[in-house]
Amino acid sequence: MCISIPLVDEEILSGSINEKIEKILYQYKHIFFEFRFDYLKDFKNLDEILKKISNYKKQSIYTLRPINEGGNFNGQETERIELLKKLGLSNPMFLDIEYECISKFNSIADFIDQNQIRTIVSWHDFNGTPDKEILLNLINKMTIFSNYIKIVTTAKSIDDSILMMNLYKLIDSRVNLIAFSMGELGIISRILCNIVGYCPFTYVSVDKAVAPGQLSLAQMESIFSLFHDKLI
Repeated sequence: MCISIPLVDEEILSGSINEKIEKILYQYKHIFFEFRFDYLKDFKNLDEILKKISNYKKQSIYTLRPINEGGNFNGQETERIELLKKLGLSNPMFLDIEYECISKFNSIADFIDQNQIRTIVSWHDFNGTPDKEILLNLINKMTIFSNYIKIVTTAKSIDDSILMMNLYKLIDSRVNLIAFSMGELGIISRILCNIVGYCPFTYVSVDKAVAPGQLSLAQMESIFSLFHDKLI
């Protein structure tokens, strides 16, 4: 499981976020973290913040999501790209970068390639779930930049969640696909992507959910334990 953690300036600089992370690591195994840098008020203390969380970077995804992609960063895209470069150079397990960004701006694509930064290329649809053919074509285009692909849609029906799970059977085995749907009708896909699919991990929250339909760490752990007990 990957825990989405909004980075709040006060929590980081006071050290309370480190206490929270250590408690999680003490209780749970095989946990990853997604640090959401777009929740920061500003980036004047970015170097200090990166240092504060550096002990966890080898098991972390660094994400700086703009508003039009469901995040909170409201600055210029050129500013965000420079910040993404800095996050990438800090050498996390993965840098999450949107497909629209990396396919549009050669500067960030070249920078990532030249510095061998491991990336998850992500794409979100907050309005619905496109047809299977559209999604498969999109995945093929995204694999130009990384073999870790994140496709997240919005479920308007259970059929949308089923469609997303069927993607795992249709892609090249070399693609590490993270695919599920948002919203209440997409909750089942957040669970099943790890069970019927070959998803490297699914996203959970530790406090307030950062995406529609996101389950908490405790909820997901309870559900997985039910599957585990049944399979033994």
